[in-house]
Amino acid sequence: MSGPACAQGAANAPRPAASGQDTLPLTGAAYRVAQEAYDAYGRGDYAGAVARSREAIRQRPDVVSLRVLLANALAAQRRYGEASRSLGDAIAQLGGDPALVARRKQIDALNVSTRAVARPARRQPGDPNALSGAALNAAQQAYKAYAAKDFAGTVKYANQAVALRPDLLRLRLLLIDAASAAGQDSDAWNADQDAVKRFGDSDELRLRRGFIGSRLAPRPSAASQAARQQGDDVEAVALAREAVAYAPDHLGYRLQLIDALFAANDLPGAQAAASAAVAANDTAIMPLTLRGYALAAQGRTVEAETDFDKALHLAGATQRDQRVARAIIADVWIAQGQPRRALDLLAPLKAGGDDTDAAIALRRQRARQALGGEAAGDARAASGFVGSNGSSVLNASNASNASNAPNASNASNAPNAPSASSASSASSAPNPPQLSLDPARRPVIDCVVDRFGASCDVYAADPGFAAARAATLAAAAKDKSAAVAHARDAVKAAPDDPQHRVQLINALSAAGDQRGATHEAQQMLAAGMLDALPDMSAAYIAQRAGNNRVAYQRFSMADEAGTLPAAAHADAGYAALHAHRNREAARYFEQAIDASASPAGDTQSPTPVQLNDMRSAHAEVTRDWGFNTSLNYRGAGMQPGYASSPTPGTSNNWQAGVEAYWRPFGSLGERMLELYARGYESFGVKNGGASGAETLQATVGARAKPFSQIDAIVAFERIIPIGSRVNPDWLARLAYSGGFGIERRVDVPSWWTAKLYAETGAYLNTGSVYATTNLQLGRTFRMDSYSPKWTVFPYAVIGADYDSSVNHSIPFGAGVGISTRYWFRDSQYDAPRSYVDLSVQYRLKIAGDERARGVFFGMIYSY
Repeated sequence: MSGPACAQGAANAPRPAASGQDTLPLTGAAYRVAQEAYDAYGRGDYAGAVARSREAIRQRPDVVSLRVLLANALAAQRRYGEASRSLGDAIAQLGGDPALVARRKQIDALNVSTRAVARPARRQPGDPNALSGAALNAAQQAYKAYAAKDFAGTVKYANQAVALRPDLLRLRLLLIDAASAAGQDSDAWNADQDAVKRFGDSDELRLRRGFIGSRLAPRPSAASQAARQQGDDVEAVALAREAVAYAPDHLGYRLQLIDALFAANDLPGAQAAASAAVAANDTAIMPLTLRGYALAAQGRTVEAETDFDKALHLAGATQRDQRVARAIIADVWIAQGQPRRALDLLAPLKAGGDDTDAAIALRRQRARQALGGEAAGDARAASGFVGSNGSSVLNASNASNASNAPNASNASNAPNAPSASSASSASSAPNPPQLSLDPARRPVIDCVVDRFGASCDVYAADPGFAAARAATLAAAAKDKSAAVAHARDAVKAAPDDPQHRVQLINALSAAGDQRGATHEAQQMLAAGMLDALPDMSAAYIAQRAGNNRVAYQRFSMADEAGTLPAAAHADAGYAALHAHRNREAARYFEQAIDASASPAGDTQSPTPVQLNDMRSAHAEVTRDWGFNTSLNYRGAGMQPGYASSPTPGTSNNWQAGVEAYWRPFGSLGERMLELYARGYESFGVKNGGASGAETLQATVGARAKPFSQIDAIVAFERIIPIGSRVNPDWLARLAYSGGFGIERRVDVPSWWTAKLYAETGAYLNTGSVYATTNLQLGRTFRMDSYSPKWTVFPYAVIGADYDSSVNHSIPFGAGVGISTRYWFRDSQYDAPRSYVDLSVQYRLKIAGDERARGVFFGMIYSY
C-alpha cells in the first residue's frame, strides 16, 4: 500500500447505504457507482475510488457519506489540501454535518503534523535533542526513505534511530507514520502506545491513534458479531471492548458493546459502557437513553429519571433519535404505571414519515388502554414488566419496520421538549417497584458490521424484531413461504404489535394467499389494532379488510395531519367512493390526476390504465343524473338498456324510447339506486298488431343494484298508458350482465370481449312474463387512426327469447354481428361520459319460431 495508512480509514468510514444524514437512500446508477468506489477504496485503489466517488457525488450530491469517502481517498494519496477543500465544499453545500466537520478537522491536523514530522529538524549545536553519530545517520536515512515513499525502509531506519535515541518524540512519530503508511497497523498502534508510556498522551499521538485504530477496530467488531451469532456472549463482550479501545470516538462500537452486555444480561456492565459513551460524547442522545433504561431496569429510578430528563432536553440529536428516545422512555413510564405521563410525552409528536411513526402510535395506544380503566398492575403486565418479586419486566414492542435500517435524516416537525408535568425529574413521579430486565424485551440495538466498522441503529423494544428481519430477507430472496413463516413468528413474539401483522399480511399477499391476507386484516380491524398504527397504514389495512368507511376516515385523518402523500390520493379517492363520500372522492381523484400531470421527486407516475381508471371513477362519483334514448328493431334480446320496455303481444317491430334517471344519493360505488321516467312506443309492427301512437306509454320506477360483487339489477315500475292500446300495469324486472373486455381499454389497441345479458320480467296485472338473453363473443378494436374514442366490435352471437303473451315457444338463434361505439364528453378529470352505440346482427334459427332468425338492429345514445 502507498500513502499514510492513517488516512486510509476514517473513524466514521462511509458505507454504501444512506447515512443518518442522507435524505434518501442510494439507488440505481448512483448506488452502483458508489459501490464501485467503496470496493476500490477497500482494495487500495485510491485513484479509482476518487474517480468513482466524484461520479457518484455528481449523481447524488446530497449524500454525506460519499463526500467523506472522497476526502478519505484523497487523504490516502496524501492529497490533504484537496481532501480538506472537498470537505469545505461539502460543508458549504450541505451544512455543518458533524461527520464532515470532524473529518476536515482531522485531515487538517494530520496534514500539519505529518509535514512537520517528515522534515528533519535543524538543531543548534549544544541542543540536547540534536542527533549525532549513528542516530543521526539512521534518522537521515529514515527521512530520505519517507520522502521517497519507501515506507518499509522508513520503518527499518526509524526503529534504529529510536533504539539509539528513545528520548525523542519526533522519531517516534516518524516511526508511527511510516508503519501506518506501510500497512503495519498493529506495529503502528504499539509504537503509539509505547510513545504514550514514555512521553504521556498528546494531540499528535491521539490523532494518529484515531486513524490507526479506525483500521484495526473492524476486525474485532466483526468477530464480536460472529460470537453473538454463535451464542458466546462473553467472547462477544471482550471483542466489542477491544473494538472500542481501538476507536473510542466511534459511537457504533460503543453501541455494539452495550448491545453485547444487554445480551449477556449484564445490566451494571451496560450501564458502565453507556456511561463511558456519554463521557466520550455528551451530545449523543442514545447512550444517555440506554443508560437511563439500564438504571430503570435495576430499580434505580432517580438516576434513570435524571438521564431521561437530560436526553429529552439534549440539543443537536437527529429527529429520529429524539423520537426513538421518547418511545424507549415511554415504555419505562407505561411499565411503571404512569401511562398519562407517557402519553403527554408522545402527544407533541407529529408523524415524521419514518420508521418511528408506528412505534409511537403503538405506545400511544398502550398508554390510552392503560388509562381506560385498567388497573395499574394490568397495565404493567401488558407492557411486560415482570420481576422476580411479581413486579414487571420492560416489554414494549416496537412497531417499526424491522427490515430497514432507518434513515434518520428526514423527520419533519421536531419534537418539543416535554412539559414539566410529563418529563420532570423522578422527585415528582411515583416510585415504581424494582424491575428486572427480560433480554427479549430490551431496546433493540441493530448493528451491521463490515470492513468499514460497525453501524448501529437503536429501536424501541420489539421481541419480534429478529423474526421480522428474517421475513424481510426471505421476501427479498423470493422465498415466499419462509417470509410467511418468519412473519408469523414475529406476530407470535409480539402479538400486540400491529406492524408485524401488517408484514404478515404483505407476505401472505405476495405468496398469493389473498384470502388469508384479507382474513388477517379483518382480524386486526375486529381487534381494534388500527388505533396502534399510523393513519396511512391503518387506512390500507382497513381497505384490505373491505371496510372502506374506516379506510376513508383514516385517509382523511392523514390528510388533515398533512401526512397523506400525493401517491395515496387515488387510494383515498377509491376509499371515499366506496364509502359513498362522493364529493370527497372527486376531490381526491382530482388531486391525484393533477399530480400525475406534473410528478415531482421520486413519485411514480400512474400508468395510462391507472389514470383512465381514476378518470372513470371521477366521472362516476360526479354523476347524479343522465338520460338514454334507444331505437331497436326486434331488439328485445338485442342489448341491455333501460330505455326499453318489452310490450306484450308484439314481435318483429321497431321500438323507440327515451328515459331520464336520477340518483337521489349520488354514486353508491359498486351498488346503485336510480329513479327513472320513460316514454316508449312501438311502430312498424307486423301482423296487424298495435303500432305508433296507440302504443305510447310512460313509465316511472326505481331500480337498484343491491350487491357489490354481482352485476344484477332489480327494477319495479308503473306503466302509465298514453296510447289507446296500452293497459296500466306494474312490471317487476330482474337483469344480469357480465363478461370481460367490456370497457374501453387504453393500454392495447385491441382485446377479446365477451358480453352476457339476461333479463326477465313479470306484468303483475296481466300475468304475462318474458325473458331474453344473448351472448356475444368477439374482439374489440380501437380505431386509433381515426379517434381513440371510436371502437368496433365484430362478434358471434347466440340469443333466445320468451314471451308468454305470444306463445310458449322459445326462439333460439345464432349468428354474427358488429357493433361500433363512439365515446365523448371527456375532460381533464373525466373519462368519456357519453356514447353512441350502433349494432346490427343476423341470426339463423336453431329452435323455436321465426322470431329467432333474421336481422336485429339497435342504437343507443347514452348521456
